[in-house]
Amino acid sequence: MIVRKSADIRVPFPRRHLCWIGALILSMALAPAAHAQAIQLVEQEIKAALLYNFMKYTDWPADGAPEMNAPMIVCLFGGDPFNGRLQPMVGRTVNQHVIELRELHTIDGLRMCSLVFVHADARAQWPALRMALAEKAMLTVSDFEGFADSGGMIEFTRMKSRIAVKIDTNAVTAARLQVQERLQRLANPIHDGAAAR
Repeated sequence: MIVRKSADIRVPFPRRHLCWIGALILSMALAPAAHAQAIQLVEQEIKAALLYNFMKYTDWPADGAPEMNAPMIVCLFGGDPFNGRLQPMVGRTVNQHVIELRELHTIDGLRMCSLVFVHADARAQWPALRMALAEKAMLTVSDFEGFADSGGMIEFTRMKSRIAVKIDTNAVTAARLQVQERLQRLANPIHDGAAAR
């Protein structure tokens, strides 16, 4: 039986973001087109913050973790859907490794990645990418619908108009990764792929 997890995520914003969020709310009231764009911008901020926590609360096996003093490389496969919002993460440390960010478009370039975010535009390449990464100690994340149901580890989705997270624990275990309890608590169990949306 496949067990997946989903969560209703709420991430507090730093104080410095409150001013521009207020401006976005005002623009949403003034123009419907701006409303949709503002929501997307806020969602990108939340997802960018969550990616850091995914790395922080995931344990890599000894033979799959970055070597001492080696960077923790986050790879954006197929482009950057965050529009640069991951840049503040570059140079920070997670589990005593400095974070690097790389944008890749070919499977061959993924060998050094610790986390791979698959752009929705690269969805058609996911089956080949999944086979190439099979049993490799790389955390896979995306936000296209069905990612976790097709072998991906963590999928951003929506639940009750909020950002949610689905975790395929079978895929995580197959890669010899371990999601810490703190991250597991963000999710509610979903059985047999019956996701709540």
